[in-house]
Amino acid sequence: MENAGWSTRRVAGQVNRSEYAVRNCWEQWTREGTHERKTGSGATRKTTRREDRRIVRQVFVDPTVTRSMIRAGVGVAIVPQTISRLLRRSKS
Repeated sequence: MENAGWSTRRVAGQVNRSEYAVRNCWEQWTREGTHERKTGSGATRKTTRREDRRIVRQVFVDPTVTRSMIRAGVGVAIVPQTISRLLRRSKS
């Protein structure tokens, strides 16, 4: 990017990312010599793998069960989107 004389905006357009993301990646590259994500980055898990399996199993046992009923049955404070994501993953 620097050698070619490209602006952050031009690079962002080429790789279909925001200027902010390109700038952060470039700063990390110049600071650390890598563009890889750090280990442990991202949101922390709210459910264990066992709880994930229990959520999926509830739907297989009773397909009419609602997300609210699943949340109550798991006993962990999770948002409905977490349940939907787990169910989508289980289908694939």
